[in-house]
Amino acid sequence: MKSLILNIDRDDDLGRKTKIRGPVIGEKKVLAAACALARADPSETDSNAMFASLKLFDEIKGQKEVAIITGSVRVGYESDLEIGRQLDKLIKKVKPDGVILVTDGQEDEHVIPLIESKIRIVSINRLVVKQSEQLKGMYYSIQELFKRAREDPGLAKLLFGVPGIIAVFYALFGAEGWRILAGLLGFYLLIRGLNLDQLLNRLFLKIKTSFATMSMSFFLYLLALVLAVVGFVRGISSYGTTPLETGARFVFNSALSFYYAALLTLFGFAIDSLPERRKALSYIGMGVSLGVVMLVLKALSQWVLDPTYPLTYVVTTAVLGALIVISIKLLFVRKTQ
Repeated sequence: MKSLILNIDRDDDLGRKTKIRGPVIGEKKVLAAACALARADPSETDSNAMFASLKLFDEIKGQKEVAIITGSVRVGYESDLEIGRQLDKLIKKVKPDGVILVTDGQEDEHVIPLIESKIRIVSINRLVVKQSEQLKGMYYSIQELFKRAREDPGLAKLLFGVPGIIAVFYALFGAEGWRILAGLLGFYLLIRGLNLDQLLNRLFLKIKTSFATMSMSFFLYLLALVLAVVGFVRGISSYGTTPLETGARFVFNSALSFYYAALLTLFGFAIDSLPERRKALSYIGMGVSLGVVMLVLKALSQWVLDPTYPLTYVVTTAVLGALIVISIKLLFVRKTQ
């Protein structure tokens, strides 16, 4: 039985650093290649794997040969294609009965199925040089993750989008950007926790449709977005001595902007729903109801911030607001009957 002791340099460190091209066949040529690579880059683990192949060559009895095949710096399809080509040439010249594979890490072991498709692997000899195998494996795992991200939009959003948003906010707002990001994260978690995803998807679909048709509602949506951003920035810049005071200042400073943004959005919905009068009126009724809620929240936050503010004003605002909402509801029901 003739054994081929095979070392694979999948990313072609040998070719890039010494200009030696694979396949390298024979004890003397492999030794020369290993010495050349070690001299060019003493930290390169592939040279250790080549010396391990020579050591194994000395230990094995019977018919044997040692060789190196190289891939390409473009690890993946191109490197494996080149390895397959060199392996066919090597098998044709050496005519081995089996292969003893010598590898220095996980990356070279990716080609095991390719080798097995052409010749039987008798044994795999894994060489560990301190922590190089784990570090090299981690490097290629990260490289594979980035490659997958280019093909998977969802993974790309997570891998590139989130760090990109963090970097932009930090560049624009400095240390304050972390506070803004915390607020955005809080809103996102609220949306997920309250199952508002579908509602927001319908909202984005309406905005997209109005943009495509250049409807008047699109400009209302655009203005609403600007007001929402203004409200968020005003609210996030609010400070207080206690969490309750901070929350009250957030509501007091941003409630009006958020309300106007919601009101413009609902007017846009009403325009898009025409000529369905019933649906348009329901959106207008929702706008009035939100206005009542805004007034109650603003009065409540003012009471928290100013102890001299009469609590009766808050209660009166809430009661009158409730009556207005009920009246609108009854009027709407009567008109739709």
